[in-house]
Amino acid sequence: MTAYDFGNILNFASFYMVAGTGAAISMKAGEFNLGGEGQIYAGGFCAAVILAKMAGFPAGVAVPLALAGGALVSAILCFLSALLRKYRGASFLLTSFIISSAVIPLINGLIAGPFRGNTGNLLATPFIQKSFRFARILPPSSLNISFFAGIVICILGWAFLFKTKLGQKTCIFGISREFALYSGFSEKAVTFTSALDGGALHGLCGAFIVGGTYYTCHSGFYIGIGWTGLTAAMLAGANPLFVIPSSIFLGVVTTFINSFTLHHNVGYDLGAIIQAIIMFIVAIPFLKFRGRNNAGN
Repeated sequence: MTAYDFGNILNFASFYMVAGTGAAISMKAGEFNLGGEGQIYAGGFCAAVILAKMAGFPAGVAVPLALAGGALVSAILCFLSALLRKYRGASFLLTSFIISSAVIPLINGLIAGPFRGNTGNLLATPFIQKSFRFARILPPSSLNISFFAGIVICILGWAFLFKTKLGQKTCIFGISREFALYSGFSEKAVTFTSALDGGALHGLCGAFIVGGTYYTCHSGFYIGIGWTGLTAAMLAGANPLFVIPSSIFLGVVTTFINSFTLHHNVGYDLGAIIQAIIMFIVAIPFLKFRGRNNAGN
C-alpha cells in the first residue's frame, strides 16, 4: 500500500465518521435518517457558496461561518422530518428520504445555473481561495485535518449519548418509546435534538468535503457518502466510538474499489453493489431487533 492509498483511506474514513455519527444519533433515538445524501449535498453547497462570496475575508472568519452555514441548512432539512414525525405522525424514515430526494435536483439546478463557476465542463461552484482550504497531510493524497475533526466528533457524539442526561434519554427512547413516555421524558426534546444533531453532522460532512477535498461543490460529489455513513453507524451498533474503526474499514473498501475499477476497466457500479451487500448484511440484526421491539410493544 502506498502513502497515497493510505491517505485516501483515512480521508474517506473522515467522511464516514462525521456522517456516521449523525446517523448513529438518529438511530439511538429509534429513527433512521435516510436523507443523508441530500443533507451532505446541501451542507457542501451552502459552505461552497459562503466561501466563494467571502473571498478576501480572513480564513478565521470565513471558514467557521461556512462550516456553521453548512451544518445549519442540513439541520433544518432534518428538523422538517422531525416536525412531520411529531405533529403529523409521518414516518421519519420516509420523509427524510423524500426531502433529500427533492433537495438534490434543486441544488443541481442551482449549480448548473446562477451559482456555476468558471470550471470548464465541470458543473460546480467557483473554487474556494487557497487560504480557505484545509491543510493537506500525506500529499498527493486528499487526507487533510478534517480526519482529526472526525475523530473528535465521534468522541463528542459518544459523550453526548452516554454521558449526558439528554443523551441517555435518547437511548431509552430508541429502545422503548412507550416506556420513555410513561417515565415522563420529553418527546419533543429527544426527537428534535436528535434530528438537529443528525442533520447538522451530515451538513458538516459536506462542508468538510468542500473545504478539504474538492475545494468546490460539484454536481454529485455526495453520491455514496450518506449511505456509507449509515452503514458505518450500523456496523458500529450506533456507538459513535465504534464508528471510527468501522469508517476506516469502509474507507479501505472504498479505496480498494476505486483502485480496482480504475485499473481493471470495471464499471463503477461494482462499488455500489459491494456497498449494498455490506449494508444488507449489517441491516439484518437491526431489523430483527426492531421486529422484537414492535412485537413487545
